[in-house]
Amino acid sequence: MKFLQSKLVLSTILASMGLVATATHAAQDPSKSTNVRSTLISNCKESATKAGKLSSTEADKFCSCQVDAEGKITKAQEWQIISTVNQKKSPSSLPFIQQQNAAVQTCFGPQLTTKLKALTEEAMKQQAAQPQTQPTTSQ
Repeated sequence: MKFLQSKLVLSTILASMGLVATATHAAQDPSKSTNVRSTLISNCKESATKAGKLSSTEADKFCSCQVDAEGKITKAQEWQIISTVNQKKSPSSLPFIQQQNAAVQTCFGPQLTTKLKALTEEAMKQQAAQPQTQPTTSQ
């Protein structure tokens, strides 16, 4: 649960939304686009506005900032993130993640950052309120 409470929460959720948005739009496959960045942003915006939590303008800003931030992560940094997670540690301790998080929040601006943090907290509360299902053993 500490991982969810770290400063990385915002960028992790945003990255996840971006990846989900990209994966759920087979008709707009970025790998087949003549403008991959634009297609990624378009897919993200469609998904972000569908939830009804962000306006079109907010979704545009959110997706542009997020796609640009994801595009700056190198393969070596991806490996560092995976290694850190596999060690059951939070990647928020990695210096480049801290820098990226600050840059993304600057890109968003204070109003969107505040709104996204509130939405993140709301989602975390909803997740905590859901009953945890654990496998039971029969004896």
